[in-house]
Amino acid sequence: MVEPLISLKRTLEEALSFRDSPMNRFYNFKGVQLLPNNNTKYVQVTDIEDGINLENWMVYAVSLKSGVKTDITHSFNVESLTNSDDGSSQIYWSLQNIDVDFGYDCIYLEVEQTFGETFYSNPFMITDYKKERTTQFHYKTKKNDVMQSIGMQSYFRQIQRSEELTQYYESSTSTTVSVSQKLNKLEKHYTEIMPLENLDLLMDILSSPFMYVDGIRASLYETPKMPELSASQNFGQIDFLISPKKWDIYSEPQPSKGDWLSTDWLSTDWKIYTP
Repeated sequence: MVEPLISLKRTLEEALSFRDSPMNRFYNFKGVQLLPNNNTKYVQVTDIEDGINLENWMVYAVSLKSGVKTDITHSFNVESLTNSDDGSSQIYWSLQNIDVDFGYDCIYLEVEQTFGETFYSNPFMITDYKKERTTQFHYKTKKNDVMQSIGMQSYFRQIQRSEELTQYYESSTSTTVSVSQKLNKLEKHYTEIMPLENLDLLMDILSSPFMYVDGIRASLYETPKMPELSASQNFGQIDFLISPKKWDIYSEPQPSKGDWLSTDWLSTDWKIYTP
């Protein structure tokens, strides 16, 4: 399972913390950018130590700069329950149809409960600013996993191709002829400047066996190289090549309308009688 790009923690201090180097003096915390009024869900999984229980929640987007809280509870949903490798209870949660644009400043999520713990997320952006330079990735590691989704500051740049040729001598023309044996049509993408931690997680997404880039199935063609820092900063950028399968378009799974089996009557089965 790919580590979440938006992670929930029990304390704000933990949510805002990051691994630093004594060499760093300049910082960037961009990279994750969700678009407002998104019809396609952004889905992430929790990785909270000792697990998470969530009910009767209120969710706020809090400006990292001003501290102003905006209620976005209507956009937050728990998709399904799961367990981490150590057996602790986790959840897949989503954000959809966010009706607020928070501009260029970062926000973090504050998830409160009527009775229970409060959770906080790491900073990210929710804005249409430079949305043409963002990409929505859908990804999962195993076939039966829930599909995760995130918006990243990366974009398509150009078409490329990789072709393997074989040669033979054509006696009728007395020339050597080259014939294409294998053709890969590729796309080259670039990221904006972002922290190396986000670049590392993006590389994990790109390596996923199940990945869609803006709704089109794709696979990584070659492993991108992590940039070497040359100054006192925590950020960099990469380019990467993907091989798209344009006939395979992602569609979100629809809720089941039940079945007609009398032997396993479930609460969802009544839906088959309604449009």
